[in-house]
Order: sequence, then structure tokens, then C-alpha cells
Amino acid sequence: MKRSPMPRRSSPLQRSKPLERGTAQDKPTEPGPDQADLDESGLPASRPKRRLRPRSRKAEAAYRVRRPMLRALADMHPYCVRPGCNRFAADGHEPLTRARGGSITDPDNVVLLCRPCHDELGTEPAWAYDLGLLRHSWDAGDRGRTTTNDRTGT
Repeated sequence: MKRSPMPRRSSPLQRSKPLERGTAQDKPTEPGPDQADLDESGLPASRPKRRLRPRSRKAEAAYRVRRPMLRALADMHPYCVRPGCNRFAADGHEPLTRARGGSITDPDNVVLLCRPCHDELGTEPAWAYDLGLLRHSWDAGDRGRTTTNDRTGT
């Protein structure tokens, strides 16, 4: 494959004088986060966990409702709901996802799964639809999004 020639510069490059001692790049800086976060043995000091992206107020309100609901579900059913799996449940999973019209605060739309089973659901295997752990929006009945024409209401 033949490459096209480099475009011409609109102005020629200008040579500048070299940096002198005492310029901003030569001045010692304060210790950076890598140096400041080391303890006396040279290992990283523990820092408090911080969310990468804070939740909105609306999402945080939903999660305040969801947390006690998940605790209550875990008290009633502490094991993974997938047949044949006898691990403790670690994750709440919504068979009808929010994008498909489900709610994260509806206890009828939340099942508890162990982490490996929940991770496997991310690939949308056929067995998950057979067991009801994943649902299509058109199988949701009255809880799915309805498709209506906004102008006519039909």
C-alpha cells in the first residue's frame, strides 16, 4: 500500500534556546501521589475507597431502598437461585433489566445469585432465559415498556 507524502507545514519550525537551570522543569516538585502515599516501609499506604463516578441523587435514593431489600432477600434465601449451584448468594440480579422496563427496587424483579453465576449471565446464555433469570421486554407482561404512538395514543 502506497502512502501519501506528508503535508507541508504552514510555518517552518523555529529553533528555541535550550532550557536553563532554574526553569520550571528543573525545580524540585512536591512529592507526587506515588511518593506521598508510601508508608515508612516503602509500601503503598491504605487509602479510603472512593467511587469512580458518584451516583446521581435519584440513583442514590433508589439504592437506599434497594440495600435493605437485598438484605431481607438474603436472610430468606441465602443461596444462589441457579439450580445445581450451592454457593452463597453475593449479587442481586434483575431478570428484567432497567433498560427493558424493570425496576431495581421491585422485590419481584430481583433474584440472588453467586458471583460466578452472575458473571456468566453477562454473556446472555440460553439457559438463563429458560430459567427466567433473564427476560425479554416482550415477555414482561404489564411490567415491560409499552409501545404506543404518542400522537394517537394507540
